[in-house]
Amino acid sequence: MTKFTFITLTFIFALCPVVHAEPPAGILLYFKAGPEVYLLLADHQGAKNRGWGGFGGGALKGEKPAETAVRETVEETRGYFLAADLLKQIEAQTPVIDANGFALFFAEVPFVPAQRVANHQPKDSDRAYFERGTFAWIPFSEVQKHLVKDLSGVQKYLMDKRFLPTGTNADWFWDVWISNMKMALDTQALPWVQVKYKPGN
Repeated sequence: MTKFTFITLTFIFALCPVVHAEPPAGILLYFKAGPEVYLLLADHQGAKNRGWGGFGGGALKGEKPAETAVRETVEETRGYFLAADLLKQIEAQTPVIDANGFALFFAEVPFVPAQRVANHQPKDSDRAYFERGTFAWIPFSEVQKHLVKDLSGVQKYLMDKRFLPTGTNADWFWDVWISNMKMALDTQALPWVQVKYKPGN
């Protein structure tokens, strides 16, 4: 490489903005009822039959993870939950971050029938608000039975159909979401778990 070429390339690279890919993020919404904790989940309709999981997605340019988590969760719950309320809960949290950089936050919300969330009409007609169509409150105990075992990407993590709305196609948890939940349990990040859990027990 000639000196001129090197100087030219250095100049070009200096002019190009540095690209930073903001990480994806989401929020797990939950409420407590006696000894049980219920998680608001949604079926990933039409998304390669992923199954049920929490809310979240990719970042917009310049967003912080908490901002991405709130925006995505508000969109995927049809605008039912208020962004300011969710951000207030999670902005000081340290999220659980998986191998792909997805940042998982947790927010406790008041109980509302899942069908009310599904029926909520957002002010904005953006299709992002209609990515999810079927919602359900699933007991954490139904999830936990999969978390105390080693996970395998080839199996389906089934749930009891009694917790699902009539006409639901998928009756399994999305394997990526289950992996994130296991990481949260193993690192003692689940806000409602009081008993210290050790992986492998």
